[in-house]
Amino acid sequence: MKKTIQFLQSSIVAMAAMLLFVFNAHAQEPFHVKWAMDYTQAGVSDHANFTPTDALLAGGPNDFTLPTVYSAIGGAIVVGYTTRPWPVSFSASRYMEFSLTANSFKYNITSISFRLRRSNNGPSNVKIRTSIDGFASDLSAFAIGSSGMFTNCNIPVSYNNLSNNTFSFRVYGYNSVDIHGTFGFDEISVNGNVLAIILPVDIAYFKGHSENGRIALDWETTWEKNTREFIIQRSGDMKTFTTIGVVGASGETAGRTPYSFVDNDPPVGISYYRLKLADKDSGFTLCKPIAVDNTETSGIRVAPNPASSRIISLTARHTGNLFLALYDASGTPIPFRRENDACGRIRLLPSRPLPSGIYFVVYVENGRKEHLKVLVP
Repeated sequence: MKKTIQFLQSSIVAMAAMLLFVFNAHAQEPFHVKWAMDYTQAGVSDHANFTPTDALLAGGPNDFTLPTVYSAIGGAIVVGYTTRPWPVSFSASRYMEFSLTANSFKYNITSISFRLRRSNNGPSNVKIRTSIDGFASDLSAFAIGSSGMFTNCNIPVSYNNLSNNTFSFRVYGYNSVDIHGTFGFDEISVNGNVLAIILPVDIAYFKGHSENGRIALDWETTWEKNTREFIIQRSGDMKTFTTIGVVGASGETAGRTPYSFVDNDPPVGISYYRLKLADKDSGFTLCKPIAVDNTETSGIRVAPNPASSRIISLTARHTGNLFLALYDASGTPIPFRRENDACGRIRLLPSRPLPSGIYFVVYVENGRKEHLKVLVP
């Protein structure tokens, strides 16, 4: 019996350790925002949470011509970005700046790394400052002794729980022998972790599908605590999200609760949807976006829908000989004037403004009559 209890205790400890490992393994996602300086000053991010800004040389022009700015200087990975002039004494206005903007989630920055190379008469001293304190103080200051080769620099930092902001760091070079001294930049990187978002709900699923030119979104919670509403947001690039609707939440539940929302006027192609959950304390959290493809199979849809009382707009792949008819909810035909344009849009202009209600656009495809429901508010 004692051995059995010991075995159970050991199993529980092992299981707890395993669960802790799994939680820690998924609690954060690593990210790297990088400026390789390979024929471009643009940065790239391996995580959708960040948008880098092009690297910036401030405090005066770089007097090199373009073919010389990017050069295969000794030890560069591909090429390096070469700059001059640099001051003899430190100047807060002469620096290279690297910036990123967070799009949604909180994050930690754990290190900043880069490679520097100075010429014989180039700047031998470096200062690093960041936007955390408005570039007021040195994060690091050091000397580069050797010239003609790249020096690898890695600066550990602990900038935690950052969100929805722009982070920048600057590299200042000084103590140059003369104005012909150069500085080479290569492989600049900001490294850290994106924090997991733990919602005050348990969402069983969040999914969407295209339906008659609209996007139907469905999700279900298994429990909720202190929830106020779900804000539905849409994006075309996973960076800029726009609110398209709100659905009230249940507040306090311990059972399964289904929710739904219909995007009546989605763009053609792939859109990204996410839920922004607002609680009763005015806080909010975000769930992971989903992608929904609105590539029309029928080739025709009403957009926008609800429509205007004077114009019903359609988009279609083939507009030339497409038969169209318009009926009200009782089946009475409504006369209209039709306009086509070169971009695949068709406008139906009723002979009189339509009263509020449900209408149907009827068209023929593959020998079959199809119906599109139109709402006029």
